[in-house]
Amino acid sequence: MDFSSIAAGFGSLAVGYLIAMFVVHQAWGDATQPQIATSFNAFALLFVMALAIERLVQPFAPGLGPNSATPAAALQEAEDAGAANTAMTDLSNARNRTAIVTWGVATGLACLLAAGTNITLLRAVTDRQGPQIAFWLDLLVTGLVVGAGTKPINDLWTRLQNKSPAAT
Repeated sequence: MDFSSIAAGFGSLAVGYLIAMFVVHQAWGDATQPQIATSFNAFALLFVMALAIERLVQPFAPGLGPNSATPAAALQEAEDAGAANTAMTDLSNARNRTAIVTWGVATGLACLLAAGTNITLLRAVTDRQGPQIAFWLDLLVTGLVVGAGTKPINDLWTRLQNKSPAAT
């Protein structure tokens, strides 16, 4: 794995988080948190936020990492197993590096969206009368969950729905 891709991914996350925490939250932090309806489903909100961010990042994803078209073409044109293995490794590395940067951008955007709407995951699912969770931690958790995309949220929701009542 290339260090520059890892640095770009975590750098994007850090920039989005810091802007969300110290700019957006400072501007909107005093606003009251929206009232959540009794029929509210936190997973639905997370899914919608993740879906919006996926659609926003998707057109830019190919430009967020190394070009995978060259190794993909080399894989198609490989004439022996050695060339095919090399091209497959190059293609996998290019896709992995792009995925890390895309994840960082999506997570940073998720932090901005959560801070801008003043809706965070842990506040939405915990009792308001109980101990309060630090906003910085709540914002980070929300950004990581939403930035991961819709598949993990959908998988978790499916598992929770399919869990038998006797197992709880």
